[in-house]
Amino acid sequence: MLSFTFGGKNSFTDYGIIVSSRPSIPSPKRRVSYINIPGRNSNLIFDEGTYDDITIVLECTSKDRNNLMDKMDNIKAWLFEAGESDLIFSFNPNKKYRAQVVNSIDFKTVFRCVLDFPIIFNCKPFKYLVENTLSTINQSATEVINSGNIESDPIISVYCLGDITLKINNEQIKLIDINGKVIINSEIQDCYDDEGNSLNEKMTGEFPKLKTGVNIIEWIGTVSKVEILPNWRWL
Repeated sequence: MLSFTFGGKNSFTDYGIIVSSRPSIPSPKRRVSYINIPGRNSNLIFDEGTYDDITIVLECTSKDRNNLMDKMDNIKAWLFEAGESDLIFSFNPNKKYRAQVVNSIDFKTVFRCVLDFPIIFNCKPFKYLVENTLSTINQSATEVINSGNIESDPIISVYCLGDITLKINNEQIKLIDINGKVIINSEIQDCYDDEGNSLNEKMTGEFPKLKTGVNIIEWIGTVSKVEILPNWRWL
């Protein structure tokens, strides 16, 4: 039985929805521009190193002999009120997409008690582990292995005092006059404390990424520990 979980609810157990077939899941398109320059052979290629969203279409069926209209309303409320939520398929339960329903759902009534309808999800380009496990590092020069197939945007918490140099592979981040915890969030490109106050003025360097394979986490200065929420992801 094919099903999916979205907004914390399961399509089959909560709404009796049957997914008719395993959906086609496209790979994200890489953003590359080609510029034609007169008098020059070939095109000039500009690769942004980023990806477009993907679209996943599900063909669904649901039955109800007594309250078909109520079921229709309940399904619409669930899908639209969930907004952007985790989308998990039963055939790949350990990974999730960040998705949102983007179509006006066209319900077709069949035999008075059956609904046929498509659901179209707009998804972020990558899929992520359902269990995004926090890693705690207590010693400099520790290895962290990226199990995904593309670099990730981690959320890194540094517990430190004074001026710190955090080094991830060959990239350095300098933290100035810190007393306590500083959070370096590469997903949203922001640096802040535990209460959400901005610390961007106390950070210099690029927001870090964790490459595929082995990453070396090092530091100089007084650091009690580093916590990494890795956000491993796959194309």
